[in-house]
Amino acid sequence: MLNTLTRALIVGSTVAMIASCADEKQYQFGLRGKWQLESRRLPDGNVLEPPAVGGHYEWYPTGKTIAHVTVSISLGPDQIQVSGYTYSFQSEAIEPQAITRLEYLSVGGGYGTSRKTSDQSTDTPATGEMVVSGNRVTLEYANGTVQVYEDVSAAATENVVFNVSFEDGTTDTWRRFADQPGVLPK
Repeated sequence: MLNTLTRALIVGSTVAMIASCADEKQYQFGLRGKWQLESRRLPDGNVLEPPAVGGHYEWYPTGKTIAHVTVSISLGPDQIQVSGYTYSFQSEAIEPQAITRLEYLSVGGGYGTSRKTSDQSTDTPATGEMVVSGNRVTLEYANGTVQVYEDVSAAATENVVFNVSFEDGTTDTWRRFADQPGVLPK
């Protein structure tokens, strides 16, 4: 009995020590998660809110420097746009660096401001830069799209929003409603 208890304590202690040494890094913390479209500000200043507009954005880390992202937005039953992306970073750190966004799926023209009737599987790359200023992260793409996360700190867990501004002046505001740690250490 004492032998079994001793073994259990040794195994338990070993597991606790290994767990405490596990990677505590919150990969892509401020970027990842499940987000809901809160509003779309049009170039003329009009603001669309649900139910006139709806959307879902999911950032799912699949590696320390890679993420799978899906975006769907609807301006009504006949105006649905969906994109599937793979994001790649040069470094796992949230720091100034080059980024690549590969769009592998585009339905209804993909995530953007203009509806198109074509649906396609595509491998359309977009290059850009990650700009970091304190806890604020901006993803700037060569096509003029700018994605701004106001606070990517681990302290920012509720009421977190990010904005996507398009070249035509349209701005979408997304609010996180759930974290999405992905397949990496949580």
